[in-house]
Amino acid sequence: MASNTKEIKERINSIKNSRQITNAMNIVSSTKFKKFQTLTFKSRAYSDALDVVFENILGSVVGQNHILFDGKKNVKKVCLIVMSSDRGLCGSFNSNALKRMENMINKFTKEGKSVSVISIGKKARDYCDARNVNVDSEYIQLIPETMFEKAKTISLDIVNNYLSDNYDEVYLIYSKFVSVIEYKLLEERLLPFESNVKGKKSTSTIFEPNEEDVLIELIPQMLNIKLYQALLETTASEHSARMMAMKNASDNAEELIKQLTLEYNRIRQAKITQEINEIVGGASALK
Repeated sequence: MASNTKEIKERINSIKNSRQITNAMNIVSSTKFKKFQTLTFKSRAYSDALDVVFENILGSVVGQNHILFDGKKNVKKVCLIVMSSDRGLCGSFNSNALKRMENMINKFTKEGKSVSVISIGKKARDYCDARNVNVDSEYIQLIPETMFEKAKTISLDIVNNYLSDNYDEVYLIYSKFVSVIEYKLLEERLLPFESNVKGKKSTSTIFEPNEEDVLIELIPQMLNIKLYQALLETTASEHSARMMAMKNASDNAEELIKQLTLEYNRIRQAKITQEINEIVGGASALK
């Protein structure tokens, strides 16, 4: 019985130490989450406004063929941009994105298309390395100060590769932030650009120096904003997921400590009762 109480006491102390760690990580994630939540909402308004402007420009060229938004006849090479986190302990946040990536790879492979990946975050990179997935480029440890420039680099690379026939289609997998307890895993085709104009021509637009040069210059900038916004959305979702995971872990630890404490007290009380009975029994035997 003594060994049982000792083991329970050690387990209680161990869980208390773990609870301290999860509480600390919850506080850190909460601080980072508030920062990225603010950045995400501020940037989202600009990104949405730019979408409207771009749709109006596309409306002026409806009916004219262009490879950047009309696509290619034969699609054989697909690029997937996958956004994950550098660290774990955020529930199913990474596993959901990587499972979506794997499903898309299997789908395109069955269609006879070759697939390459641009991985963002250590979890996506490590997952691809472990499964011999073709990775064209990787980006890790992104911070707010470098996210915009990294998004610009990626957008220029994918446009150049698309125009050079290294990619026939480009897709993005990212997590869109909804609230502190919710995010949505989304996939979006970046190239060829998906237009919502649907044949509806807007007011006439004059392009200088010409339509193609304007589009080639504008689309990378448009993709830059899209990727930057996706990075902010994914990072905000990551910290909210980790914050909730650490909160749940702390709550579970607290509940387990209560249960073990009750068990410890029950065994200890039984031991005291047994000792009292032995003393009373011994005293009676001496009479």
